[in-house]
Amino acid sequence: MTGTHGLRESLDRLAAATVQAVSRATGLQVDCGVVVHQPKRNPAVTGTSDEVIELLEHEQDFEEGPLYEVLAGGHPVAVLQRNADFRWPRYSRHLQMAGFGSAMGVRLRVGHGAAGTEGAGGSTPDHEAGAGGTAAGLALFAQDAKAFPLQVIAEVRTFAGLAAKSLDMAIELHAAKSMAADLRSALDSRTSINVACGVIMAQNRCSYHEAFSILAKASSHRNIKVRQVAEDILERLPEGPPRAHFGH
Repeated sequence: MTGTHGLRESLDRLAAATVQAVSRATGLQVDCGVVVHQPKRNPAVTGTSDEVIELLEHEQDFEEGPLYEVLAGGHPVAVLQRNADFRWPRYSRHLQMAGFGSAMGVRLRVGHGAAGTEGAGGSTPDHEAGAGGTAAGLALFAQDAKAFPLQVIAEVRTFAGLAAKSLDMAIELHAAKSMAADLRSALDSRTSINVACGVIMAQNRCSYHEAFSILAKASSHRNIKVRQVAEDILERLPEGPPRAHFGH
């Protein structure tokens, strides 16, 4: 879907900017991933390496890990030090296999000031309860087993506050573009159907309702959409199908 693809490009840029900002502020070499949950959409997941993306997907599959915890509303920040933390055993094994010693999840408060109360307990994900139903988080990964002391956490949280504002605008922009594309597609579809009905009405001297019924029956019989039946009719016109003018 165009809107999802565009959003992932924005998330790629956010992940790269996070790596630069954290490395510059702390001197720490990190990898970064971003996850965004939106209603009625698959989660958007990206990262600065294939290993990071796989780890983010493992968190969702296992329902454990630092980013899963912050997205579930448990804490605004969660840190895993692999050699001294046994909360998430399956996730920790995959973290080790990926070559990382530490992982950190930080909630990005999106959705107009966004969902969930920091520090609140419970296991209901923010993306189910938050404003607009959207939840997002950053994940940082480092080779050092003790890479995220309090000073680094504070720096990352400061950056996350700025990143959340940028991400919020990107989500709104891509949602608006997706809605506009869907609307244009619907208008184009309606145009094809209406013109095809006009052709049927002229050929059969029938009403619009009767013409649409003919289209609907053909759609059911051929197991294709009404729009496709209409476009097939218009393709056979001497001058070809008329062009919709929406957006031109």
